[in-house]
Amino acid sequence: MSSIPRDVARLERARESAALSLVRSPWAPVIVAIFREVFSQDAKQVRAERLHVQVETYLLELRDAGHEVPAQDDGRALCLSWMHSQWLRRVPLEDGGEAYELTSHALAAMQMHEGLSRDRALLSESRLTTILDAVHRWAVEADPDESTRIAALDAEIARLKAERERIAAGGEVAAADDERMQEGYSDLVDLIDQLPGDFRRVEEALDRIHEQMVRDFRADERPKGEVLGEYLAASAHLARQTREGRAFEGALTVLSDENLLEAFREDLRSIMAHPFARELTADERAGFVQADAVLRRGLRDVQMRQRRASQSLAEYLSSYSAGSERELTRALRALEQELGVWMETARPRDTVPMPWMPARLDIDHLRTRFHDPAAEAPAPKLDDVSDQRPESLVLEDVRRQGGPLLGEVREQIASRLAEGDSLADAFNTLPDDLRRPVELFGLAYLVSHGEIGGDASAGGIVRAVRPDGSTRAFTLPNITGDVHE
Repeated sequence: MSSIPRDVARLERARESAALSLVRSPWAPVIVAIFREVFSQDAKQVRAERLHVQVETYLLELRDAGHEVPAQDDGRALCLSWMHSQWLRRVPLEDGGEAYELTSHALAAMQMHEGLSRDRALLSESRLTTILDAVHRWAVEADPDESTRIAALDAEIARLKAERERIAAGGEVAAADDERMQEGYSDLVDLIDQLPGDFRRVEEALDRIHEQMVRDFRADERPKGEVLGEYLAASAHLARQTREGRAFEGALTVLSDENLLEAFREDLRSIMAHPFARELTADERAGFVQADAVLRRGLRDVQMRQRRASQSLAEYLSSYSAGSERELTRALRALEQELGVWMETARPRDTVPMPWMPARLDIDHLRTRFHDPAAEAPAPKLDDVSDQRPESLVLEDVRRQGGPLLGEVREQIASRLAEGDSLADAFNTLPDDLRRPVELFGLAYLVSHGEIGGDASAGGIVRAVRPDGSTRAFTLPNITGDVHE
């Protein structure tokens, strides 16, 4: 039996792919042109609201230029239809918004259109040489025989040595002509253009594995603690679970070699230094020289997608309530069983009456307010008024605003009274810091309790000094009490 039936089945599956559906779409030129204008290597993602407006603007521009465009001119509706066709995908942003990005199917379709619209020779010496060199290299690596490997290395060394000796002896070193360089440049551009689609397929494979792991976890009826460690460990190795991921892991050894990438950049600049590059546009030259940025950007995007997938999976597993999920599953299964029993006796068009709301809710309290994330926002920061801060107080300043200093006043007054001064005269001769108005209360306390000797009961005019330096006169009355030495 021939292999035609198998080939037809394989081709039919390929014909139904999203990439070919875009190629066969009657609006493919319009869609591909919009995708090429909006998305670039620097703008991998575009905010959803912005893309809706851009699509409407470009359709209006095409209609004014006389081109046929879809009848539906609503940018949001078109983007949603393209997303359902698997040409676009919506991804969440860190600020809570959403953005569109091209799928690997859209990138493959765009590459097909670019290849068909680009004028180049399908068969060239450069392409054949590339194929022959690659086949020879992989044939050598496929053979585990040591003698074969050594013989291949010896032959390569002999060829390179002979070429070196020829050049060293004054042999001619001829640079490739413009036509040959143009052929090689076209082959390299074809290969470089395939890189974004390859990286995107790795990202989509990671997303599929992440979603499958979440579904598997939901379906797992084992205790949460038993399966949590297993799934967290698997999430750290998402890339190794798909063919695209394993291929990417192998490419990391090349993409992580800085010396190899630096040599790659130098080779790109050397190719553009050839005279044939004068026939290229400025954009073509810049895009070719910056081909290493495609590698770096693709590597960064895949690693970020892998890190976000592992992080979101870990957060989901740590917060997932397996008990509630199993309770809902049991309720749905019980409902399905009851439905099967009812279907055994039910007639066509029979219905089950079901009120929209129960007659009486069997709950103690019905929540009327729900969580509002805005209410959880932290309070605004206080203004920095440190430059308006008053001078710090010292201990002496605080003491001057406090109560009477009985010990110092008693000592000073006692010495003055011993010299024959009256109580008022003795107080007026005290230092300013001991003549505060509050000291008069302390003086009355000392005299009434007999802690000051001499003629301490006689009154008179005293002048008190406030802490701010102002003075005030008081009449000191005659103080009676048990006065003794």
